[in-house]
Amino acid sequence: AADDQHNNNDPIIQNYPSLVNWFTTHGGQIDPRITLGYEEPAHIRGMIATERIEPETVLIHTPASLMINDVDSDGQYKDHCATVQRVVEELELGQDSKWDMYFKFDGSSVPDADDEEEQQQGQHRHTQTPTQWNKEGQPGSRAIAELQGIPPSGETHRHIDWFERYCNNAQEATPIQFKALVMFLTRACDRGLVPLYDLMNHHNGLINTRLAVDENGGLSVIASTTIEANEPIYNTYARSGWESSIDVFNTYGFVEDYPQLWRWSDDDMNRLAEEDPNHAFGRYVGPNGDDQGVDGDGRGFEPNSHHYEVLVVSPTLAALHPTKSLVQILGNGRRSMEDWKAEIEYHHATLRQSHANAMHDSAVTILSELPTTIEEDEKTILPNERRLFEKVKKKGRVDQSKADTIQAIEYRLAFKKALKLTAEVAERDKFYVDSEEL
Repeated sequence: AADDQHNNNDPIIQNYPSLVNWFTTHGGQIDPRITLGYEEPAHIRGMIATERIEPETVLIHTPASLMINDVDSDGQYKDHCATVQRVVEELELGQDSKWDMYFKFDGSSVPDADDEEEQQQGQHRHTQTPTQWNKEGQPGSRAIAELQGIPPSGETHRHIDWFERYCNNAQEATPIQFKALVMFLTRACDRGLVPLYDLMNHHNGLINTRLAVDENGGLSVIASTTIEANEPIYNTYARSGWESSIDVFNTYGFVEDYPQLWRWSDDDMNRLAEEDPNHAFGRYVGPNGDDQGVDGDGRGFEPNSHHYEVLVVSPTLAALHPTKSLVQILGNGRRSMEDWKAEIEYHHATLRQSHANAMHDSAVTILSELPTTIEEDEKTILPNERRLFEKVKKKGRVDQSKADTIQAIEYRLAFKKALKLTAEVAERDKFYVDSEEL
């Protein structure tokens, strides 16, 4: 009953049938066993199965004619600037745009203070991306300071900086350009904006779909496993370990669920990278003392990152300096907790103790230099900020600056916990110790 009440009070969910009608009228296809609702217990709006769906079922098919992108005469996709400009042009058309219904359904922008309907939607959508935060030095820019200098500090507005520099002749983006850019960042894939595909939420641990492109450029979302009734339908925004949890937060504005991939650097790591671009390959040793190529099971020893990196699978399980082969499954499939434990145990047996020690020392140093502890953030600061936000919200107003601040504190807390776990794993697990390290 509570879920029904939330759904009935959410204009985006109420308008979902109208979006589906627009989509199918223009040639799109969607399985009728898919709806839009709230994923619990996280209470996040997303696509959900209403009945059991078998593997290999085509869930969504978006024809090329419904995508917003920019292609040349040969059908090749142009640069991102051109796609953002296409979105701008369609937004400027208003009701005359073929995508008017799709744009009305967009939930990536801050509600207009003068628009009652948007303010109503804003009661459900107070999370912004760091791109939308007020810049440092501007009124209401506290969120940036609350990152406490950890990544993506200094990079929170790199997307808008890129757009203005490379796409807009170094001119400040207009409000409609900014809206188009945020839509592009939060909703587009490598084929541009793809209606209904972009309603799937991200989860690299529970992903249950794969994508297929047809000969006409259309995109199909296909069930990769059985999807049970009431189960969310997941996509990935960060496949194969290319992007970290920092990148996911900086682009999409949320801390992803496990598994998480955290990266950072320090002066020692930066110096190593300058002295030897291939230094990270020396982290690993094979079962026969071989540090080249692959191990006995054919798994590669290529590092996923040349920085410090930890793959956090649960609050107590993590892999230090994962290889590309270990993270390849992210966004491409599922792995049981038992399999993760076995894979990580084997991985750590090939990782030199000295590199685990270096990660430990870096993580401990960072934690010791931050102005607040995990306990202070979790037990005092964050609950107090949430209480103040809810107090204002009960009066019918969303304090966006406060929401951004909460978002930054939640993120830094997750990063700190990853650093703490890194130190614990480095002390607890068994790593490779060779004669050079004795």
